[in-house]
Amino acid sequence: MLYENEYKVKTDWGWITLDEASYRDYLEGKLWINTTRRSEPKQTASQPSVKTPQMLPTNITEDVVRFRDLAAKFGLFSVLQQLPSSTRVELPYRIGMSGVKTDEMNLSHRSVNCLMRAGASTFGKLYELMIGEPGLRSVRNLGTKSEKEIRREFFSACYSRLSPGEQARFWQRTLDG
Repeated sequence: MLYENEYKVKTDWGWITLDEASYRDYLEGKLWINTTRRSEPKQTASQPSVKTPQMLPTNITEDVVRFRDLAAKFGLFSVLQQLPSSTRVELPYRIGMSGVKTDEMNLSHRSVNCLMRAGASTFGKLYELMIGEPGLRSVRNLGTKSEKEIRREFFSACYSRLSPGEQARFWQRTLDG
């Protein structure tokens, strides 16, 4: 719904745009917006200020870090769509993810039922099903739309379970081709 009046509220992080109804709620105290940053804990003389560096693998370019940060901010698939269509993207799956339940993916009822019918209750079983010869097409009543949904959610769930360093390696492999 498009509102005629938009109101801007300034925070320490930037400006937030609100529609008329939200702005009224904000003024009445029904909508809470944190307009100040939390203060950092005070350091004492006995506690030196220690900054933990972000552990990145070697040979990581600035473009990779930029893509990783964009994916965290705007979503993985919106950033992948910015890449040239000829770019090959591999599934960011690790063996350590094999025990994760597929229930954690946000899937439609049809897709969940099809995965249950196929016996793919964990990421490991689903991965084996996906890379097998007939793939997801072998599952009865699983159409193209559900197949795309499962692949997309599985890809997203695998990517979200990577550490920041592993995410950087994923983007480096993707950009290197």
